[in-house]
This record gives sequence, C-alpha cells and structure tokens, in this order.
Amino acid sequence: MTGIELRGVEKAYGGNQPVIENLDLQIEEGSFTVLLGPSGCGKSTILRMIAGLEKETAGEIFINGEDMRGTSPGARGIAMVFQNYALYPTMTVKENIEFGLKNIKVPKAEREARVDEVVRMVGLTEYINRKPQYLSGGQRQRVALARAIVKKPRVFLMDEPLSNLDAKLRAQIRTDLIELHRKLGATFVYVTHDQVEAMSMGTDIVLLEGGKIRQQGTPQSIYSAPRNLFTAQFIGAPPMNVIKAEDLGPGAVSIYKLPRGTASLGFRPEHTVIGDGTGVPKGVDLFRGELVAREILGDHAIYKFKTDLGIVHAKVMSGSIVEYGEWFVGAERKYLYCFDEKGDAII
Repeated sequence: MTGIELRGVEKAYGGNQPVIENLDLQIEEGSFTVLLGPSGCGKSTILRMIAGLEKETAGEIFINGEDMRGTSPGARGIAMVFQNYALYPTMTVKENIEFGLKNIKVPKAEREARVDEVVRMVGLTEYINRKPQYLSGGQRQRVALARAIVKKPRVFLMDEPLSNLDAKLRAQIRTDLIELHRKLGATFVYVTHDQVEAMSMGTDIVLLEGGKIRQQGTPQSIYSAPRNLFTAQFIGAPPMNVIKAEDLGPGAVSIYKLPRGTASLGFRPEHTVIGDGTGVPKGVDLFRGELVAREILGDHAIYKFKTDLGIVHAKVMSGSIVEYGEWFVGAERKYLYCFDEKGDAII
C-alpha cells in the first residue's frame, strides 16, 4: 500500500525556474525511503512539501490516501527530525519529549506512560532530568528522535539528522534508526547526500538530480543495475570507472563485441583486475596504467591508476600490497556496463 504519493508536483520560487517539476513519486507504507542526491537537487524541498512546511506550486500530495491540500502540518500525522535537533534549552529531556503531547492535551497518565516507554526505547532513561546543554550530540539527537516517536505518527520525516555528528556516532545512530524502523513499522522518509547512510538504512532509495528522479529502487538494484551514468557514478565508493568507447580505438564496439550504440563503458572498482601484463585471464582486457595513490584500509585497499583512458580505481580485499609503478588494469567483460551517448544504460 502506498503511504505517500506525489502526483505532478511542482515547486517554483517567484518567477524562477522550478526546482521541482512534474514530480511523480510513490513511497510505500512502512518503508524506509531515502531521498538521496547532491546539494541543490531538491530533496529537502520535497520533504518540506510532504510536511506542509512549504506549499507546492502545482500538483497533489497524498498521505495514506488522504489529499493534503489545505491540511496544516500539525494535522498530517507526521513527525520531523532535523539536523539541528531543535530542542528547548530550558527544558529537561522529559519536558522536551512530552511538550508536544501537552499541546494536544494528552492526559497526564498517558503522557507519563508514553515518555517512559520512549526513553527506554532510545536509551535515555538515566538522562531524563538533564537539560540539552549537558548532553552529547548523539544524546541530543536521541531526544529529538524520542520527541518524534512519542507522538506515534504515521510518517517520520528526517532531514539530514546525522550530519552534525562525528563518524562514530553517525554509525551508531544509523543502526539505532534501522532498529527503530523495524520496531515501529512506520513510514520513514530520510533525506541525505551521504550514499553510505542511504545504502545502509534504506529499503528504497530515490536518487535525485536537478529536481528529477534518476532512479528509484532497493539499494541492491540501484547499485547492481544502474540505469544511467549519473546513478552509476553517484552510487559506489569509489565511483564506477568510466571510459569512452572511442578512446579504445577505431571499431572498438565491434572488436570488443559491445552492444550497438555503446558510447562509454563502466566497471566497478571491486571488479578491476591488476596485472603485470603476463598470464592475462580469459575474457579480461588490460591497458597500461601508473599507480599514483593508494589507501590501505585494513580489510581492503583502494588504488588509483592514471591511464591514457582516464583515472581507474581498484578496490582490493586484504592481500599483498600493490607497489607504486606501472601496471596493467582492466576488467572481465562480464562485469562491464554499457551506456549510450545520452548516458542511459544499454541492457
């Protein structure tokens, strides 16, 4: 069942070019949907329109089948979590969490029960009487989450909530959010520019560029079957290696038995083959490259090669270290992705 649906939604500011134009988007009920893309692609604007914090210029927005035209943010059955926490500094953790319940006149006994349940859920029991200034960044974010959860909304909207945290806390709260989503069964809509957050948490990813959806699907499908060059190079760390077919020489499409119309080839760094030019495996095409940088990261290493065809990255699981110098790099043909002149994938 569709939890949130946008039909032909447009957003323009004044007489300027629309930042969102004729957008159709379906978010399944109970999903953890991530709006992913570079800065300025419109993901936060979409979230704010769903919340009712910004009015769409055209189109319709439905939440659980209900048309949201004329519905105030407070009546939409949603809760928002922002990157800046937005906590009241003069209130304790408990007071921050129950403030919204007081506003909607939830009886005291029920408020106490809900607050007690939610502070245990997010691990804040021992901090319930502290004020925000005496909490760490991770604890403050948990208060913001608890304040959202306690309302028992149908939909959680999260706008880059982890961006102010250090790497260790981000990883910790990512797993907390995955666990919360499973416990609550609510619809989560999460905005980020960080593909690690998107791939690790999302059940569904909506990849945006310039206010348009470039691809939507599960993390697995969007990684293994990119429909265009933008998706191929945005998803993955390092991004997909891409070389132009014409740089392989005249007649490359027929020589390498590539699909008709192939303008560029791509292969993932984890599929990059590194060799010394001897004993080339069957089905692998190698070309000369110079290793110019390497990152040794414990269980794997990332290598950067400079070649006549462009930069090529290799991601290699732990083993012998590749030394600086000249090597041959390439990929098995079964791991190649082909794209046409418009950047669309050729299946």
